[in-house]
Amino acid sequence: MRVRMVVNPVASGVTEAVVEAVRQPLERVADVELVTTEGVGDGRRLAAESDADAIVPVGGDGIVNEVVNGLRPDTALGVVPAGASSVFARQLGFPTDSRRAARLVAAAISAGSTRTISLGELNGRRFTFAASIGFDADTTGRVDDTRRHRRSHRRPSDARVVLLALETLREDGFALREQMTVRADGGPGQRCSWLAVANQHPYTYFGRIPVKATPRARFEQGLDAVVAHELRAVDLWRLAVYGLFWPGHAAGAGGRIGYLHDRAAIDVECDRPIGHQLDGEYLGTIEQARIRHLPAALSVLVPPQQMPHDGSL
Repeated sequence: MRVRMVVNPVASGVTEAVVEAVRQPLERVADVELVTTEGVGDGRRLAAESDADAIVPVGGDGIVNEVVNGLRPDTALGVVPAGASSVFARQLGFPTDSRRAARLVAAAISAGSTRTISLGELNGRRFTFAASIGFDADTTGRVDDTRRHRRSHRRPSDARVVLLALETLREDGFALREQMTVRADGGPGQRCSWLAVANQHPYTYFGRIPVKATPRARFEQGLDAVVAHELRAVDLWRLAVYGLFWPGHAAGAGGRIGYLHDRAAIDVECDRPIGHQLDGEYLGTIEQARIRHLPAALSVLVPPQQMPHDGSL
């Protein structure tokens, strides 16, 4: 098998030692070509121009997203996490330790252990696990600004991310006001302040804690979404409680927070330009979104003998 290993050198966990430790087990089972990104968009280009049997990005969820958007239909994806959250890799059953994950990717190559999963797509760009419009996308934009101003480009700590989220809420007067109309599968529109769409559970992680925003989402099904209606200051506790402790909104107990399950199409019309993110990467503002479920869209290498349970393989 021929493998192209795409390394993002500015990812938080990527060092020369890590790159070498990842390369070694892969070279035992495949012919490996190592390439390095130099800027935004390189992951997509390096995947699209390759005729390798598998592409293995090494970095965070951002480089994985770029590679997926350039991947040829007959090329498999292997993921070695080396970022701050590495949500997609964890959903696939890989550990966050790059060396251990690389050994499992090599074992998957040797055993031919693959799985076909669905993806999501927003305005033509694919996402592996989540997309959002509004509150957490705006917070992601603040996180990205913080990273750009750091010499190491490292992601801020979870505590710092919480502070950035509070800054976002403070600018909006500690309230989330309805600012878009959402229609699922051509149904009636509903007003929304913040929309979160997911392809799998968990939606993301807060440290080691899975965020339960979309607990019913599965790779084998359509898209799930959280539709937050107007949330005043006295209602904001719902975001933390439903996300971290009790996801009652997924069973219809959320009141001001609705839930869509197993949907093929979600269309959004914004009242004004609103920030959006895909797989944890802020992508600027949009005024409308065409979100689609892409069934059986990606072949992924998975740890041998892993079985689906509780949102992971």
